[in-house]
Amino acid sequence: MKNSNQAIDVTRAQYAAIRAWLQGVAAVDVADRWLSADPDIEWTESLALRALRAIRATLAQLALRHEQEALASLLATGPRSTTALNQVLAGLRRLEELGTPAPATKHDVRLWFAAPLARRLQAAGVATLGELMTLANDLGRAWWRRVPRIGPAAAATIVRTLATAEATLGRLGAHVTGVSLPAALPSPELVPHAGRAVPLEAIRLPAALDGRAGINRGDINRCRIDALNDYQAIQTWLSLWPAGGHTWRAYRKEAERCLAWAILERGKAFSDLLTDDCLAYRAFLAQKDFGPRWSGPQVARTLPGWRPFQGPLSTRSRAYAEQVLAALCEWLVGRRYLDSNPWDGMPALRVAALDIDIERAVPPAVWQALQPWLDAQAADDVRWRTIRAAVLLLHDSGMRVFEAAGAERSGLRPAGGDGPLWGELRIVGKRTKTRMVPISRRAHDALVAHWRDLGDEHAAEGPLLAPAEPCTSPRALAKAADGRRGYSDRGLRHLVTRAGEAFRAHLEQTDPDLRAQAIHLHPHAFRHAFGTAGAEAGVPLDVRQSYLGHASPATSAIYDKAGARRRQREVAKLFSV
Repeated sequence: MKNSNQAIDVTRAQYAAIRAWLQGVAAVDVADRWLSADPDIEWTESLALRALRAIRATLAQLALRHEQEALASLLATGPRSTTALNQVLAGLRRLEELGTPAPATKHDVRLWFAAPLARRLQAAGVATLGELMTLANDLGRAWWRRVPRIGPAAAATIVRTLATAEATLGRLGAHVTGVSLPAALPSPELVPHAGRAVPLEAIRLPAALDGRAGINRGDINRCRIDALNDYQAIQTWLSLWPAGGHTWRAYRKEAERCLAWAILERGKAFSDLLTDDCLAYRAFLAQKDFGPRWSGPQVARTLPGWRPFQGPLSTRSRAYAEQVLAALCEWLVGRRYLDSNPWDGMPALRVAALDIDIERAVPPAVWQALQPWLDAQAADDVRWRTIRAAVLLLHDSGMRVFEAAGAERSGLRPAGGDGPLWGELRIVGKRTKTRMVPISRRAHDALVAHWRDLGDEHAAEGPLLAPAEPCTSPRALAKAADGRRGYSDRGLRHLVTRAGEAFRAHLEQTDPDLRAQAIHLHPHAFRHAFGTAGAEAGVPLDVRQSYLGHASPATSAIYDKAGARRRQREVAKLFSV
């Protein structure tokens, strides 16, 4: 017999052994006659019973796979009457003729996987093999992260089991198995009131709703862009920004949501939308639950499980969406692709002015605990040495994450001496403005260790931070083919955020009180820590503004406001007298 997640093979000798045992032959005699592969083995009563019970349990599971629930129940409990015994014996004869069935989508996961593994799948809402196939194909190779207490080894076993049953379960995609498959068919056209939303790059507009004949189209003879339909017009607008950049991704997200919504929910082309439709879209964005066709967990855009929303939107996010779409329509009006802007005259959503929240800075006590923990993690781990360099760099320079991701070694400027400041780094920040940021000696030492892991410690060119271990994801391979070695801002943010999660998990076990303070450990929290520490240390305002890259000194002065820690420290003096 094999493990429960594979085909069950029961030999004729094992069938004969279980029949004899059920009819009253002593367990030891049964084992000696039918189960002894080794002539020198000495069967005891306990060993024989253990072997026979294992065969009986296996046959009960096989009966369930063949949908023979009555036989499975009798095998599990044991026949307690002559009638029941005869039913079991007849059932075993039928079972032997049927053999091992192929996995089916309706099969319970308990029929194909060991009990602990099946329980974990069921706890995550995965009851059948069909639901397991859907989960894996929707979320890709990291699907198992959605199932608590299942690791990559167990996930690989599950994937192998599902892949070998392709004839009856269907095909697992290459994004799950890693095995190249024939080119996928293009996404189907969007159909009003049916199907689901797809990413912009996968959208196919139906001919009747592609915008060529939109009621809000401008004079086609005076159009200033070479766009025949709404999809091409939106792509032209997006091309104004560098592809893949933060602004481009943010604008693409709002455009693809609205384009898909117009067709799927309103049955209209984007260039058919009127102000009434804009009001309806405002109401749509204000929903608390978008439903499964629109909302789902955050996964790669290339996966079938991708959805435009991951949950309800804040008022600020909804206001931002309307601003982006109004700007898009205004630009298309200026290009004479649209006749008018349907967002004109819409009262703007009222949103409180955004201010820097200095309370989101990494607290000093957390930072003091984080440093030695990072050192310990990095002692014998290449990846953690990369993380330590990134965290120290962000905390000690005040850079934004996209600035750190784009920083180059050629921008380093040593200051000389052996003090805590190693020097400065020239970077390109917001609005493509260049500025200098400080590089502490400890951050520089961590960077040197990171470069040593990369094998180019003394190189004068190249990214400040780069993955030390090769990645085989399609995105990473495409970057390597283009000659790009460093992190993207998303990749660096993910690296630091995951490290923060690991540190919080460590504090839960070692210092629950400090864990309560370690709420913000994302990249921007380290920038806030730099600004707050600079204000408390008395660094002049103009120096802080220069390093932080704020357009106005008033923004840098926000860090001069008393934070909670400073307020509590100062007011405590009142009660000590």
